[in-house]
Amino acid sequence: MNHVPVSYYQQVLDKISHADARTFRKELRKAFRRLLPEQREELKRWFRTACICRPTEQVDPVPARTSQ
Repeated sequence: MNHVPVSYYQQVLDKISHADARTFRKELRKAFRRLLPEQREELKRWFRTACICRPTEQVDPVPARTSQ
């Protein structure tokens, strides 16, 4: 199996972080399957510090009901 450097996956994940969450999760799982254990830990640290998964604005997933 050809192991790709962690920096490659960091770039890919950073670029698609603004795409839909499903695509992001898919690429993250793919990276974990292909990386060595120590590389996975490096990617985890980057992911936690980069905060790329957090939206810039919190949106309430359930809209408030209006009384009529």
